[in-house]
Amino acid sequence: MADVVKEFLSNYSEEIRKISEDLRKMARSAMPGAHEFLYYDAINYSVSDSPLGRICYISPMEKYVTIGFLFGARLDDQRHLLEGSGKRARHVKIRTSEEGKNPALKELVKAAWIHGADPVPKVKRSTKRAPRSQRRRR
Repeated sequence: MADVVKEFLSNYSEEIRKISEDLRKMARSAMPGAHEFLYYDAINYSVSDSPLGRICYISPMEKYVTIGFLFGARLDDQRHLLEGSGKRARHVKIRTSEEGKNPALKELVKAAWIHGADPVPKVKRSTKRAPRSQRRRR
């Protein structure tokens, strides 16, 4: 059976393929038991076969490769590698093979795997409806 990820990476330059493959090897060693699959033009890692359990992803671009963390805002980023300002997600842009070999990056991946499956606190929503007199009219 053909490796669909290698086939996917064949569309990119040699340098981007090399960075992506190196990150892929690192991710596999840092996240034992992770499910790897393609989703939204990225190599994703999840606690199950479902995209709903995604922890992180590797997304090749034309000039760099992004490694993203779906709950990166909760990670302890002591080396300040993570970029982004959203409520949850963070990412790191890797432009060279050397940047991809940064041990701090592997530590982020390990931390994401360890804590990524933790349930996200849910906000309890009220199921009460406003009295009919206070509802908006269309």
